[in-house]
Amino acid sequence: MLTAMLVWQFVPAACVFGSSWSDWHQIFARIKANESTDYMISLPAHGAVIGVWFGAWPMPLDWENPWQEWPIYVTYGAIAGYLVGRGGSRIFSEGVQ
Repeated sequence: MLTAMLVWQFVPAACVFGSSWSDWHQIFARIKANESTDYMISLPAHGAVIGVWFGAWPMPLDWENPWQEWPIYVTYGAIAGYLVGRGGSRIFSEGVQ
Protein backbone atom coordinates (compact mmCIF):
# COMPACT_ATOMS: atom_id res chain seq x y z
CA MET A 1 0.00 0.00 0.00
CA LEU A 2 2.88 2.34 0.70
CA THR A 3 4.09 1.79 -2.84
CA ALA A 4 0.69 2.70 -4.26
CA MET A 5 0.51 5.87 -2.17
CA LEU A 6 4.05 6.81 -3.16
CA VAL A 7 3.34 6.30 -6.84
CA TRP A 8 0.08 8.23 -6.75
CA GLN A 9 1.29 11.19 -4.70
CA PHE A 10 5.02 11.64 -4.98
CA VAL A 11 5.91 10.61 -8.52
CA PRO A 12 3.50 12.91 -10.42
CA ALA A 13 4.44 15.88 -8.25
CA ALA A 14 8.16 15.13 -8.58
CA CYS A 15 7.86 14.92 -12.36
CA VAL A 16 6.08 18.26 -12.59
CA PHE A 17 7.71 20.33 -9.84
CA GLY A 18 11.13 18.76 -9.34
CA SER A 19 12.86 20.02 -6.21
CA SER A 20 11.17 23.40 -5.93
CA TRP A 21 10.08 23.61 -2.29
CA SER A 22 7.77 26.57 -2.93
CA ASP A 23 5.82 24.64 -5.57
CA TRP A 24 5.48 21.58 -3.29
CA HIS A 25 4.27 23.82 -0.48
CA GLN A 26 1.81 25.57 -2.75
CA ILE A 27 0.26 22.30 -3.94
CA PHE A 28 0.08 20.24 -0.77
CA ALA A 29 -0.21 22.84 2.01
CA ARG A 30 -2.55 25.41 0.52
CA ILE A 31 -6.22 24.94 -0.18
CA LYS A 32 -6.64 26.96 -3.38
CA ALA A 33 -5.04 25.72 -6.59
CA ASN A 34 -4.12 28.32 -9.20
CA GLU A 35 -3.57 26.40 -12.43
CA SER A 36 -4.93 23.27 -14.05
CA THR A 37 -1.67 21.44 -13.29
CA ASP A 38 -2.18 22.20 -9.61
CA TYR A 39 -5.57 20.51 -9.72
CA MET A 40 -4.21 17.50 -11.61
CA ILE A 41 -1.53 16.96 -8.95
CA SER A 42 -3.25 17.91 -5.71
CA LEU A 43 -6.77 16.51 -6.03
CA PRO A 44 -5.79 12.88 -6.73
CA ALA A 45 -3.17 13.00 -3.97
CA HIS A 46 -5.61 14.41 -1.43
CA GLY A 47 -8.26 11.97 -2.64
CA ALA A 48 -5.93 9.02 -2.02
CA VAL A 49 -5.20 10.18 1.53
CA ILE A 50 -8.90 10.68 2.29
CA GLY A 51 -9.66 7.30 0.69
CA VAL A 52 -7.11 5.60 2.95
CA TRP A 53 -8.75 7.18 5.97
CA PHE A 54 -12.21 6.00 4.89
CA GLY A 55 -10.81 2.56 4.08
CA ALA A 56 -9.32 2.26 7.57
CA TRP A 57 -12.47 3.45 9.30
CA PRO A 58 -14.36 0.07 9.44
CA MET A 59 -11.29 -1.95 10.51
CA PRO A 60 -11.78 -1.84 14.30
CA LEU A 61 -15.41 -2.99 14.06
CA ASP A 62 -14.68 -6.73 14.10
CA TRP A 63 -11.29 -8.30 13.42
CA GLU A 64 -12.75 -11.80 13.07
CA ASN A 65 -14.11 -11.24 9.56
CA PRO A 66 -11.81 -12.10 6.64
CA TRP A 67 -12.81 -8.96 4.72
CA GLN A 68 -11.15 -6.80 7.37
CA GLU A 69 -7.62 -8.01 6.89
CA TRP A 70 -5.22 -5.10 7.15
CA PRO A 71 -4.23 -3.74 3.75
CA ILE A 72 -7.22 -4.82 1.70
CA TYR A 73 -9.76 -2.10 2.38
CA VAL A 74 -7.18 0.58 3.05
CA THR A 75 -5.78 -0.08 -0.41
CA TYR A 76 -9.25 -0.14 -1.95
CA GLY A 77 -9.99 3.17 -0.23
CA ALA A 78 -6.78 4.66 -1.64
CA ILE A 79 -7.68 3.50 -5.13
CA ALA A 80 -11.24 4.81 -4.88
CA GLY A 81 -10.09 8.14 -3.43
CA TYR A 82 -7.46 8.52 -6.13
CA LEU A 83 -9.99 7.83 -8.88
CA VAL A 84 -12.51 10.28 -7.40
CA GLY A 85 -9.76 12.90 -7.09
CA ARG A 86 -8.67 12.19 -10.63
CA GLY A 87 -12.21 12.73 -11.92
CA GLY A 88 -12.53 15.90 -9.87
CA SER A 89 -9.25 17.18 -11.23
CA ARG A 90 -10.55 16.80 -14.77
CA ILE A 91 -13.68 18.77 -13.93
CA PHE A 92 -11.86 21.55 -12.08
CA SER A 93 -8.94 21.82 -14.50
CA GLU A 94 -11.33 22.32 -17.43
CA GLY A 95 -12.94 25.21 -15.56
CA VAL A 96 -9.58 26.91 -14.98
CA GLN A 97 -8.49 26.93 -18.62
